[in-house]
Amino acid sequence: MVRLFLVVFFVSAISFDLYSQKEKVNAEGHYAFTPLAGWNVRFSGSESYAYAPADGEMDPWDEKIEFSVTDGEGIELTDAFDFYLNTDFPEVYGGFKVVDQGSEQINGLSAKWMTFTFAAQGTAAGATGTGDSTVSATLQALFYVIKKDNSLYLINGVTDKSLFSRFDQPFRTIIRTFRVKE
Repeated sequence: MVRLFLVVFFVSAISFDLYSQKEKVNAEGHYAFTPLAGWNVRFSGSESYAYAPADGEMDPWDEKIEFSVTDGEGIELTDAFDFYLNTDFPEVYGGFKVVDQGSEQINGLSAKWMTFTFAAQGTAAGATGTGDSTVSATLQALFYVIKKDNSLYLINGVTDKSLFSRFDQPFRTIIRTFRVKE
C-alpha cells in the first residue's frame, strides 16, 4: 500500500512539475499557451518564443517553439497548409523533406501539422580550433497551422534532427495548450 502511494505521489509530482508554469498570454497576437517548467518565454510583438532549458555549456542549440499570427482572411486551413507544404517551405528551407503530417483538434480548433527536415548553416558562438565559426546541421521541425476566424496561427518547434525524438513530445505538449484569446 505504501509503495502504491509513493508511485502515485511520484507520478503526480512529475505531472505537476510539467505544468507548473502559468499560461503565457500574447496580448498583441490574441493567443496564449503554457510552457513546460524550466522553459523561458519571450515576446516580440505578436510573436512568442518558448526556449527549452539549456543542456549545459556544450549545448550548441536553442531548442525552441515559435508562435506567430498572420492574416488568414479568405484562406481555408487546408489551402494555407498546402501553401507552406508545397510552395513556401521548399523555397525557404534548403533540403526540405517532409517526414510526417496529420491533423488534430487543439482546444476546439482544427489544426494541420507536419514534421520536416532541412539543412541549415549558421555562425557558432565561438570560433572553432581552425578559426572557422560556420556550422552546418540538419534540423528537424514540427510545424502547426491553426485557423480561427480571419487569423492563421503558425507554430514551429525546431531542433537538431538527432535530438528531435527527445523534443517531439515536449513541443506537442506545449502546442496542445494553445488557445485563442478574444
